[in-house]
Amino acid sequence: MDDIILKTEDIGVIYDGSIVALENVSLNVPTGKLTAILGPSGCGKTTLLKVIAGLIEPSTGTVKIRGKEIIGPGPDRALVFQDFALLPWATVLQNVAFGLRAQGVSKREREKTSLNYIKEVGLSGFEDKYPHQLSGGMRQRTGLARALTVNSDILLMDEPFSAVDEQMRRKLQEDLLELLKIENKTVIFVTHSIEEAVYLADQVVILSGRPGSIAEIVYPEIDRLGEIDLIRRQPRYVELVDEIWSSLKSYVE
Repeated sequence: MDDIILKTEDIGVIYDGSIVALENVSLNVPTGKLTAILGPSGCGKTTLLKVIAGLIEPSTGTVKIRGKEIIGPGPDRALVFQDFALLPWATVLQNVAFGLRAQGVSKREREKTSLNYIKEVGLSGFEDKYPHQLSGGMRQRTGLARALTVNSDILLMDEPFSAVDEQMRRKLQEDLLELLKIENKTVIFVTHSIEEAVYLADQVVILSGRPGSIAEIVYPEIDRLGEIDLIRRQPRYVELVDEIWSSLKSYVE
């Protein structure tokens, strides 16, 4: 039985007093695993992630980390944005060190930590470059390195690879799996892509159409110990993609 780091209990979100975005979402997130949240457009995936991040207060229900209810953002969670959210006037090193600077970490220590994660995400040599000098993949790696520097237990990723082309998306997926072999992080990953969810996740949470509620949870149980590029060739991978599409079709308008 996996250790559970985060639980949502009967989460509901109502906007403007009448628009029900989420309803009765109860979910267990295991420690050190990647949980993908998948569903049709407008089903509340990002809303759920923001509730977990503490950026939106739920209308009903609670979010608990290690049994303690969360109220607002906290250092135990780090958010990786879809649109990179980098400071355009800051270098890669300055962007990566931003969270540590906000925490009051000394310049020497934050640069040491930041350089380590810049190396881990494959950006050594680009420390002094600005966001406009980087490709989309490099900007997303910078955002990931920034999230890692603050050493949060839980990484919240909101469609982090959707702004890059398919080739770069696959490379970033591979890089994330490799990185998670090094970093013992719990990841909650929102995506529109069935293939991405099955490829990356230990559990795939399928949300229904609005109001979003949990329709099904799938456990891929794919062998990721061998060569990464062989994962998509496994019969289990192909079968799961088809099965999940069959489940989702009824919610796609």
